[in-house]
Amino acid sequence: MSDPTTDRSRALTDIVALARQHGISTSEIGAALGEAPVGGESRARTLLVRVLGYLGGTFVFAGVGIFVAMQWEHLNSAARTIVTLGSGVVALVLALLAARDERYSKASTPLLLVAAAFEPGGMFVAFNEYGSGGDWRWASLITTGTMALQFAAVFGTLRRSTPLLFTIVFATLFWWTTLDLLDLRDPSIALCIGGFLLLAAIGLARTPHHDITPVMYFFGSVGFLYGLFDKVEKSPAEILFLAAAAGFVYLATLLRSRTLLFVATIAILTYTGYFTGEHFADSIGWPLALVAFGIFMIGLSALAVRIDRDYVRRA
Repeated sequence: MSDPTTDRSRALTDIVALARQHGISTSEIGAALGEAPVGGESRARTLLVRVLGYLGGTFVFAGVGIFVAMQWEHLNSAARTIVTLGSGVVALVLALLAARDERYSKASTPLLLVAAAFEPGGMFVAFNEYGSGGDWRWASLITTGTMALQFAAVFGTLRRSTPLLFTIVFATLFWWTTLDLLDLRDPSIALCIGGFLLLAAIGLARTPHHDITPVMYFFGSVGFLYGLFDKVEKSPAEILFLAAAAGFVYLATLLRSRTLLFVATIAILTYTGYFTGEHFADSIGWPLALVAFGIFMIGLSALAVRIDRDYVRRA
């Protein structure tokens, strides 16, 4: 006598083989079995439920936030810490639980956003309520370092782009505060941090987490160019800024990054306007310089559009 379990497995294997051989989809098999197909109405219902869920969660947290703000003056130190830091910890735990269940997996991202907002805020509240004064940068250093380590651990568990982005954000703030404690000027810090973000984005562009690289390209290139311009402004090496911006245009074509192309184009146009105003504002050739600058802007914008069309979008 044959085993029913074995016969069932063998039948499923035969069905799968026949479906692949003849190109039959699962929806066609379901229709043949009398199951209701998943149509546009079902998808619309699913989308509506998801949107209402997001809106509901937003209103819940908005209500909690407004209530806490209204009662803030009446809360003691422990209550203030619990409603801020505690809310962030709860949101983080719920995000981890939701990520483990396929039905609630999409809810993990907004919960991580809530955790990233409430937890550092709660830690600053705790420092303010229980601290004895001192340099606020030490509190920032502890907070951002702790948050970076926490989201690095979350990324190691979930392997998703959102916690990786938060790890980079808090790590950037940590090192910015560290360099500030070492008495470096803001432009020098921007130059170092911007370069780090650009290198990190180039590395992530070759991974499944490339969707977060546009943000890193933007802030990295802006920070790097800002710091570089402060270093070379009104010096013989000022032309290096224009060379760096032009180099970013070339880098944008290699990396297929419209964000980097946008920043580099704006940097070139801005520097050209600055240079024209500095050296030609009081000369009789100023109107001609304006005309030349306008023609240059038009040509550069056309070049940027062509680069985007022929090289960036082809990716």
